[in-house]
Amino acid sequence: MTAPAPARPLTGLLRHLGGERRAIVATTVLVVVSQVCLGAISVLLAAVVGRAVVLRDAPPGWFWALLAGLVILRALLTWGEMDASHALAFRVLARLRMALFDRYAVALPTRRRENVGRAASTAMADTERLEFFYAHTVAQLVAAAVNALLGLVLLTVVEPVLALVTLAALALVLATVPLGRRRLEALGLEGVEATGALSDRVVDVLGGLREVLGYGIHEPVRRQVRETGAEAARAAGRLETTHRLLAGAREAAVTLAGVGVLVSVLGRELAAEHVAALVVLALATVAPVAEAAATCARLPALRAAAARVGTELARRSVLTRDTPQAPLPEGPLGLRMSEVGFGYDDRWVLDGFGITLAPGEHVGLRGPSGAGKSTVVALASRLWDPDTGTVELTDPAGGRVPISAVDDAALRAALATVEQDGALFSGTVRDAIAGPTTTDAEIEALLARLGLADTVTAESHVGEGGLRLSGGQRARLRLARAVLQRPRILVLDEPTADLDEASARQVTDLLGTLPATMLVVSHRPQTLAGMDRVVEMSSREAPEVAPNPRRARNHAEHAAREG
Repeated sequence: MTAPAPARPLTGLLRHLGGERRAIVATTVLVVVSQVCLGAISVLLAAVVGRAVVLRDAPPGWFWALLAGLVILRALLTWGEMDASHALAFRVLARLRMALFDRYAVALPTRRRENVGRAASTAMADTERLEFFYAHTVAQLVAAAVNALLGLVLLTVVEPVLALVTLAALALVLATVPLGRRRLEALGLEGVEATGALSDRVVDVLGGLREVLGYGIHEPVRRQVRETGAEAARAAGRLETTHRLLAGAREAAVTLAGVGVLVSVLGRELAAEHVAALVVLALATVAPVAEAAATCARLPALRAAAARVGTELARRSVLTRDTPQAPLPEGPLGLRMSEVGFGYDDRWVLDGFGITLAPGEHVGLRGPSGAGKSTVVALASRLWDPDTGTVELTDPAGGRVPISAVDDAALRAALATVEQDGALFSGTVRDAIAGPTTTDAEIEALLARLGLADTVTAESHVGEGGLRLSGGQRARLRLARAVLQRPRILVLDEPTADLDEASARQVTDLLGTLPATMLVVSHRPQTLAGMDRVVEMSSREAPEVAPNPRRARNHAEHAAREG
C-alpha cells in the first residue's frame, strides 16, 4: 500500500539524502565561485583587447598577474567541482537506493500481489535521473542566479542604462521558461511512465526466463517488449521534439537580448576602449541564465521521476513496532500465536488461529491447500503483522515477549525462515549460504549431510537465482543457509517438496538433530513423522502424534556432540 508522494517531489527527497545536503551546498559554492571567476576572466580579457585595439597600450604587470591568478583559480575550481560533483552524484545515487531498499524491506512484502518490476525500475532508472539533478543541476541554477545578480549590480554601478537593458534581456530569456510548461509536464510524466513500463516488462521477462523458454512463449513476450519499447521511444521522441521547439524560442530570445545589448552600447557615448568589456559583462550576465532556462525545461521529467521515487518511499510499512521495545530473551526460544486473524483484502484467511511451540520443540503443520499454512509461516517469520491476536516469543521460564517489540536485527539473528520458493543470490555456494563466521569446513560438512557433496562444493557457482542448480539442490542450499545461521527458531515451508525419497530422508535426519525450535509446514508424511507433534490446520484443535523416539535420540546425540 502506498501513500501520496510529496507535493514538491524534488525538494521532498532532500530529507532522504542525509549528510549529502551539506555536500550539495559545498558543491554549489564551488560552482558559483567558478562561474564568477569565468565571468571575471572574460570581462578582463575583453578589457585587454579593447585597450590594445583603441589605445594601443598594454595593461600593467599587476593586471597580468591578476588575470593569471584568476585563470589558475578557475582551473582549480573546475577540477575540484568536477571531482566533488561526480563523487556527490554516486553518493546521492547510493543514498536514494539505500532509502528505497530500507523502505522495501518493511513495506514491499504487501498482502496484494504487485509487479516488483516497478520497484526495480524506480530503484535503478529513476534514481539515476535524479543523481545528476542534485549533484550538478542545483549548483548550475544557483550559480546562474548569483552570477546574474552580481552582473546586474556591477552594471548598475558602471553603466545604469546598460543594466536596465540587461535586466530586460534577462526578463526576455526567463519568459521562455513557462512556455510549454504544461505540455512538458505531461510529456515528462508520460516518458517516465513509459520507460518505467519497459523496465517493468524486462524485469518480469528476465525473472521468468525459464517459463518463457519452457512454454515457448518467447514470440508473444518479444512482441510485448517491442511494443512497450516502441511506446517509450515515441514518448521520448515527443518530449525531445518539444524541447527542440522551445530551444529555438530560447535561442531567439538570447539573440534578441544580444542585439539589444549591442544597440544599447553602440547608441551611447561610451569610451571606445570600454565597449568590449561592457558588452562581454552584459552577455556574461545573460548567458548562464539562458543555460539555466534550458535546464528548467528538463525539470518536469525530473519531477516525474522524483514523484515515482517519493511514492515508493512513502509506502506504508506492513509492520508496526511496539514501544517500548523489549529485549530478546536469552537461551532457547519458543513461539506462541494466540487468536490470530489475518486477511488479504476482503478475504479472511485465519480467524482465531492459535499454536504454541515450546522452546526446542519441533512441530509440524499440515492442512489442505488454502488453509493458511503459508500465511502462518509469514506471520511466524514476521513478514507481516496479524490483523487480530498476538504472536509472541517465549522462554523456558514461561516469559513472553511480543515479536513486534523485539529489535528487527536481533529477531533476524535468532529466527530464520526457509521458504519453498526462496531466492539464492548469484555467486558461489559460499557466497549464497555462508554467514560472517562460517568456515569452509562447516559448509563442506553440511553439504555432505544433505547429500550434496558429490555435486556441489563451496566454490561451485549457483548462477543467477540458482539457475545452474536443480530444484532439489536449491531447496537443500536454502536450508543450509538457514542452518548455518544457527537460529534459535527455524520456520520451514515445504522443505522436502522438491526432493526424492533419499534426499528427503537426509533433510529429515538433519532437522531431527537441530536444537532450534522448529515449525515445519509439509504435506509429506515422512517429513512430519520426524516432528514431536503435528498440528492439523483443518481443525480448531491441535491433535498431536506420539513423540518420535528416533528424533529424540538424534537430538540427544547432537547435543552431546555440541556439548
